[in-house]
Amino acid sequence: MSKYTDYTNYFKKLATELLGHSDTEKHFFRKGLEEFLNGLSTNVNYPAMLLEEYDFRITDNGADNVMKPFTAAFIICDNVPDIEDYDRQDTVMDSTEEIVDKIYNRIRAAIRPPYQEFFKYAQLGNVQASPVKNKADGNYGWYVTIEILSIHNTTII
Repeated sequence: MSKYTDYTNYFKKLATELLGHSDTEKHFFRKGLEEFLNGLSTNVNYPAMLLEEYDFRITDNGADNVMKPFTAAFIICDNVPDIEDYDRQDTVMDSTEEIVDKIYNRIRAAIRPPYQEFFKYAQLGNVQASPVKNKADGNYGWYVTIEILSIHNTTII
């Protein structure tokens, strides 16, 4: 795995390809809710991706194959203006789940040859998706965590 900026850029690229994100039509927000909430009144287009910062740890288990597992986290959501429109809620849950599936499939492909540089020498761990239902703002979708195991470069600089 590369660095944090590479992580952000990779998921922004996915949002561009899968959600239609652009500089003028924002579907991608980083660092979770803060950027998203700042843009709620004017800049949010749905469906939206809210990328959270990743967590990582470095483990060597007493051997030379040092690993750097990290957990990526994001929300894929869409808006249901009428919170009592249960059919629309179901439709949004289905469509956002399809987006999560596509993201997983893209990541899965990126860790196989020919590698995307960001995921070179990585493998997927656990993937967890939990429903997100915020009736206050009508956003529904999925909170996803993906564990990615990568080799840690131990070269002394």
